Amino acid sequence: MRREIIIFLIVLGVFFAAGCAENGNSDEPAPSTPAEEVDNGEVAGTEEAATGAESEIFDVEIRDYKYIPQNVTVKVGQTVRWTNNDTVLHDVVGSGIESEYLQKGERFTYTFEEEGTYQYICTIHPWMEGEVVVEA
Repeated sequence: MRREIIIFLIVLGVFFAAGCAENGNSDEPAPSTPAEEVDNGEVAGTEEAATGAESEIFDVEIRDYKYIPQNVTVKVGQTVRWTNNDTVLHDVVGSGIESEYLQKGERFTYTFEEEGTYQYICTIHPWMEGEVVVEA
């Protein structure tokens, strides 16, 4: 039993270290372009979509241990899609929002049905914070 606990702690430590390792990229964000789906499941550029119809999807990119953009404003009934473009696992959790762990290239969508301010974090990296403001 003691051996299994030690192995578990070692494995946990390896995952923690891998999730917190710096990837050496610049803190400066890459130029953004309108969100477009590409064949390999990633989003080519992510930026808050232009305002308009309720069916629009607003993209938030997860990159360099940040949600980009950090703050999004949408209307009731609109959807936000988070895409992990980082090399480590991240999630989106808070204010009734709860994603699974997202690997590189994976997405999570959430449709906001009520007005309010929804704050969220990555539970693995709690300094990563974001906010969605939902207006009528």
